[in-house]
Amino acid sequence: MEARDFRGRYSEFTALGAEVVGVSSDSEARHASFASQLDLPFPLVSDADSSVAAAYGVTRIGGWLPSRRVTFVIDREGIVRRQISAELDVRHHAREALAAIESIVGTANAEPT
Repeated sequence: MEARDFRGRYSEFTALGAEVVGVSSDSEARHASFASQLDLPFPLVSDADSSVAAAYGVTRIGGWLPSRRVTFVIDREGIVRRQISAELDVRHHAREALAAIESIVGTANAEPT
């Protein structure tokens, strides 16, 4: 459902100049199958060794459970501007990410006073 929501809002993200990238511990083959099945317009990255999850602090205790469901809004300088955590409300991620990006873009385009 989360991937479908990002797919459905993809044009809103790109209109703001944003890129959407999905990351999970699934294999590249599984990602390719999933992306094809859902006709996803954005890339999925395999984090099979969980190094990305560990770097972003979303691994679970023990490391054998899937990483927490977290969305990061990262600006062009590589700074994490917003972290969105919602394990059950998967539509919360795309909605909140868009709001964060709109805020960033609005701030960047604001004329100085």
